[in-house]
Amino acid sequence: MPRSALWFDDIRFLNEGIFDTPFGRVSVRQLLILGFFGLIAWLAFSTVHPVVGDIIVSGISAGAVMMAGAVLASWRVKTVPIERSILLALGIGRKRPRRRRAASAKKKAAERAKPAPPVKSSKMHGVVGEPMKIVGVLRDPQTGLALAQRGFSVIVDGKLRYRDVADEQGAFEVVYLPEYPGLVRIEIQPDGVAAAEKIELTIAPA
Repeated sequence: MPRSALWFDDIRFLNEGIFDTPFGRVSVRQLLILGFFGLIAWLAFSTVHPVVGDIIVSGISAGAVMMAGAVLASWRVKTVPIERSILLALGIGRKRPRRRRAASAKKKAAERAKPAPPVKSSKMHGVVGEPMKIVGVLRDPQTGLALAQRGFSVIVDGKLRYRDVADEQGAFEVVYLPEYPGLVRIEIQPDGVAAAEKIELTIAPA
């Protein structure tokens, strides 16, 4: 049963060996390459010899050109025999596309449709003029792993207050000095993470 063509198979006529030589079968492409480099070698010999006057030097220059052509021509391309080319043209021996790609696309679509992770929030109480310390650990909302040495932003009532970096265990520490009584909302926003940790502070008068 004929097998299907692989990605590295070439069914062009130029790449199939059709001329028998003592060194093996030679393709039309190889003959064209050798002929082209042979012409360049002859031109190199004709140009160098009148200038140098030494037939050895001229021969070496021409031989180097032919050597490069021989190396390039020796790179064979894996071809499909003519018989198989005809069968492939008739649709015989072709592999049918697998259905795994469709299943993979459905899986990716399902992953994209997953709801966003819930925002972690907490509440604290404080007094105007008394520093408050907020500590925690930055974590990836998808995996739950600590975000070691990850930068984060401290946002107070929608305005960026300052930036800092978590330690090797992902732990962070924020010190906030209440300036006025009422409700203050603080967000700890890790870099590269959509979800933020929110803290609601209820500040009492001094």
